[in-house]
Amino acid sequence: EKVVSIEYVLTDDAGNVLDKSEADKPLVYLHGARNIVPGLERALYGKTVGEEAKVSVDPEQGYGKRVPGRSWQIARSTLPKEVTIARGMQLTASGPDNRKIPVWVTKVQGPTVTVDPNHPLAGMRLHFSLKVVAIRDATADEKAHGHAHGADGHAGH
Repeated sequence: EKVVSIEYVLTDDAGNVLDKSEADKPLVYLHGARNIVPGLERALYGKTVGEEAKVSVDPEQGYGKRVPGRSWQIARSTLPKEVTIARGMQLTASGPDNRKIPVWVTKVQGPTVTVDPNHPLAGMRLHFSLKVVAIRDATADEKAHGHAHGADGHAGH
């Protein structure tokens, strides 16, 4: 298994920038461990250091199709007071069987917060412009944990 580092810019169909790697801080992921969307991972298979690519990923190979009617409201008072809740923020909710599921804040109105388990990019075609900047063998720890670790071990996860 390999740990791959990429620099990227992610845009939507209209060319609006949705996300990008920071200067000198590439996205680092464990290839084959589902750390990134399937369509991007598949497109990166076999790429070499220095290689550049433009990749378009349909929703089915990205963050999935948007499922309407899945949002719900929660009381702001049930969330930690010290955290500023804002639209787009990711929270963790307890789903069926107490399984933790990610949800995103879609609206904050007075004492009510609306959350949705659809990823904000669900239903969108994603366009990546990228460059592979590094590839290395994964460590035993990384393979066991299922994700890449930073330069100083497990920090940041």
